Amino acid sequence: MNNKINEFRAGIKPLIGAMIGAGCGLSSISFYTHSVFVSSISSDTGWSRGDVQLGVSIMILLAIITAPLIGTMVDRYGARVIGLISIPLYGFAMVCFFFVEDQLWSYYLIWVLMSIIAAGTLPVTWTRVVNGWFDRYRGIALGITLAGTGIAATLGPMYVTWLIDVYGWRLAYVLLAGTITIISFPSVYFLFKERTKKEVNQNSNREIFSSNEVGLAFSEAIKSYRFWAIGFALILAAAGISGLITNSVPMLIDRGITRTDAAEYAGLIGLSVIIGRLVVGFLLDYFWAPLIAAIFLAAPLFSAYILGSPIESSFYISLSMIIIGLAAGAELDLLAFLVSRYFGLLDYGKLYGALYIFFSLGAGFAPVTFGKTFDAFGNYSLVLNIVAVMSVCSGMLMLTLGSYPKLESE
Repeated sequence: MNNKINEFRAGIKPLIGAMIGAGCGLSSISFYTHSVFVSSISSDTGWSRGDVQLGVSIMILLAIITAPLIGTMVDRYGARVIGLISIPLYGFAMVCFFFVEDQLWSYYLIWVLMSIIAAGTLPVTWTRVVNGWFDRYRGIALGITLAGTGIAATLGPMYVTWLIDVYGWRLAYVLLAGTITIISFPSVYFLFKERTKKEVNQNSNREIFSSNEVGLAFSEAIKSYRFWAIGFALILAAAGISGLITNSVPMLIDRGITRTDAAEYAGLIGLSVIIGRLVVGFLLDYFWAPLIAAIFLAAPLFSAYILGSPIESSFYISLSMIIIGLAAGAELDLLAFLVSRYFGLLDYGKLYGALYIFFSLGAGFAPVTFGKTFDAFGNYSLVLNIVAVMSVCSGMLMLTLGSYPKLESE
């Protein structure tokens, strides 16, 4: 208990700063609020749902390039610097949506711009620092950090729905940009910082902390089976979860549910993301991580079944949203934890960024695939069946990782 108190006493400020930064980041705000924008943008511009969904797919897929670059920059220049530069740039890019007219290419261009200049708000920035401050209770610390995304997922859809109803979708983007910048920049500036060697030396119980210089080199880690098993599991899980989240509101509207009520259902995803982050983080400190991963990443099987069936019960619809949120709450917690435990912190930024490529591939293609499937067939039945299979396969892959290795300093 003393170790836990000491860890949290030393790292509480960076932890709070990381949580707020993660909650106001690109992969949080733009991802979890996009489904609310889809119907409004489509109705206003005449673009199909598939066309509109391609925007968020562009954002996620560009992380294939930006995440490894940001990971390298975080390792070299420090996470705090990268975060402080990226936050206002993210707000600027979001404001640019106000100037979109009816040219689809300009809409996509803004997504490209935002994906590049706001990449420093991706989870690799926030988790890098938290991993440095926490060791024995790293799982729950990462859960608290990424619970910020769950808070955004809970409040974001309802807040954006209100903004759109009152101001329209273009001005809603402007006001959303101002909101997240005002919240995140001061928090990161005053709270978020890397742990220095001096602070390590001042700590009387050094076993509490793990060294940032312990682990596998990037070139060695990417040759291992575990790297690729985690990667392919992430593709499958992220595709299903991303597709369900970004299309949840349109799917519910198709059932005759109003946009406001659909947004409230979608808000359950955010609430359960918070719970998922914290529960998974707690469990990771006490149980074998791949087992926890298998349980949570296979769970969207049930959501796909409920959403693909004619079930109209509000209880079951709510349950499907909660399961999606729990799975979403697990995936990036698991990625950060698995990288630190199986590969160490020596090249954490590079390895997290490299594995984020797999996450981006799955999460990036899913929204537009869901949208285009609807455009072609008028429903989501086929893609929901595929999600069910991918969820199970993802969980099974995680079970093949084996025990944690003993990591040595390079």
